[in-house]
Formats: sequence, C-alpha cells, structure tokens
Amino acid sequence: MIQDEPELLALVLRLQQAEQAKTDFFADHSLPEYTVVDELDLTATEAARFLTLSLVPFHAHPSGRPKPQIGRVGFWRVCKTLWQQHQWVYDPHRLVTTEGKQELEAFFDRLDIMDAYDAHWWFTSAGTLYERFDGDPQELLRHAAHVAPHAARVVRQADLPGIADAVSTPLWVRLMHDRVASLAGMGWVPLPVDHTLFAVTEALGDLDVDIGNREDRAMVQTFWEVFCEKHGLVPYRVEKSLRVVGLYWHRGGRDYVTSVLEDYASSGGRRYSNPQSRIS
Repeated sequence: MIQDEPELLALVLRLQQAEQAKTDFFADHSLPEYTVVDELDLTATEAARFLTLSLVPFHAHPSGRPKPQIGRVGFWRVCKTLWQQHQWVYDPHRLVTTEGKQELEAFFDRLDIMDAYDAHWWFTSAGTLYERFDGDPQELLRHAAHVAPHAARVVRQADLPGIADAVSTPLWVRLMHDRVASLAGMGWVPLPVDHTLFAVTEALGDLDVDIGNREDRAMVQTFWEVFCEKHGLVPYRVEKSLRVVGLYWHRGGRDYVTSVLEDYASSGGRRYSNPQSRIS
C-alpha cells in the first residue's frame, strides 16, 4: 500500500491532523475509551479509576486473540456497563476491604470478555492503589510530579499487573494525559504496538509479519520509534490516529487511507506540514 517513506510521512501527518481536528474520517470515528468516558461524564477522580482499572484486562486473551474493542459488546462498552451497574469493582477501598478477591473472581467468571488472569490482576492493582495511592491513580501522578516519563516509571515499579508493560503503560499515560490531568514530557512516551497497531502497520507496508514472532514485534516497535524520532513526531499523537484507523480498518478505515494516498499522489507528492513539536 505504501510505496516509500515520504508517502508514509504524508499519510501519518494527514491522519494526525484530521484526528486532532475531528475532521474527515475522524468526525465519525474515535477511540472507544474516550467515547465511553465522555458518555459517562466522569470527574477526574472517577475517570482516573475507571481508565486505570479498565486497562488491566485490556491485554489479549490467553488464546492470543485480542479482545474486541468496538461494537455493542466491545471491551470498553462492557467496562461502561460495569461502571454503571457494578461500580464497586472500581472502588479500591470497597473492593479490598469489603468485597474481597473471591467475590471479584466469581463476578468476573460470569463475564465472557474476561479471562483467568483478569480478576487476579484487577484485585492486585486495586490493592496497590489502595495501599500506596489512597485508592486514586491521581496520587500516582502527583508522585511523578505530573511528568509523563516519571509516571511511567512509577507504574513500572509498582505492583500493577496489566498496566506495567511495554504496551499498557504508554496507553495508560496517554489516557491520564487526555482525560485526567495534563502531563509534561508526553513527547518522550513511546508508541505502544499492540494487535491493532501491529495489524495496521502490516497492512500499510504490505508486510509478511507475525505478531506472535518476537523479532517481528520488535521490528515494528523499532520502526515507529525511529520514524517518529527522525521526523519530529509525537508518538502518542501518531498512535491515536493510527489506532482509530486500525480499529475501523474494515469499516471504512482502509478506504479512508486509500483516499488520502490517492490525494497525495494526485498532488504530485505534496507533503503535509507538521505543526507539532517533538517535545510536547
């Protein structure tokens, strides 16, 4: 699909600008986690708890299949229902001191979208929030002086399974920055490559790669790190636009990318400007 690096750069810049302005494809398509948070109309404290604990089971199912993110029974829709109908699972104080791990395990066992790891990881993360951060992820951000790379380091040093890994930590930092509290140094947060980012990269480059292959995953991760650094791009902004297109790839995303590339070609290779600085 992509013929050369200038073409990829033009595409990435166009996607990034359209996503930030909510125009073109992005006028009707957005990240489901943001849609859900906006629909719930949460306070900063509520959003911090909702997004942090919801991210715990975001990982792929042990079968290797990613959990669905869009649609009526998508992952974030299930989390929205949990918040509305079973808010105790999002209250670290109540969960740890009153309900307990066995109650959470029995409850999650009835949810098709959850797996064997989720209740254990969720309860452990809730316990860490309760014991170290007064049950509020915002306290973790305060420990890090609201600096994104420092917040990521605090997360990795804490007992927060499901959040403290190469994919989930950058996602968590981005969610906190966008929906909880502005963080400095977001330009230094790496772009997380999960199933969605891997698949859209594979499609854009017509690559023969396998996410189950560690070397292929590392290659895709390194590519985006080098690409963003070379062209002065802020990784989390690139990630957001690519993720939206990837999530809806077979529901208009591919067609939109094709139209952008055709527009680029018809303009004689005109590059889109990059108004954002690397450090942001």
